[in-house]
Amino acid sequence: MCRIVVFTGTCTQCSGTFIWDDLSQELSCLEAKNVGQFGQCRRGVAKEEHVYDQECEQCAAENKADEGVGGMEEEEEEADNDKPYDPWAALDDMKNQSDKSKKGKEVDGQRTNKKQRTS
Repeated sequence: MCRIVVFTGTCTQCSGTFIWDDLSQELSCLEAKNVGQFGQCRRGVAKEEHVYDQECEQCAAENKADEGVGGMEEEEEEADNDKPYDPWAALDDMKNQSDKSKKGKEVDGQRTNKKQRTS
């Protein structure tokens, strides 16, 4: 038996009733696949309906256009690009990080370095 799964529901904004075609599926049984057409089997088609509420395309487009937050990322990227690249500053940062990892910690005013144990 072939199955058709249909998602129906209402828009959360305008309360209109819709069938969500993007989510709906036609699932052919083996007999229908062998014949080559959906629903062309002895048992026919079983229809399953599922409730699914979401915004319709029109309301989603209106809300997206109304948000007013677009372009924030682009402005931040442009501000970062205004600074000239300094390769020496990057090299100094790398040296400072490696110097910090090489230094031991102080215990009672004396510096101790950790060594790896070998067995």
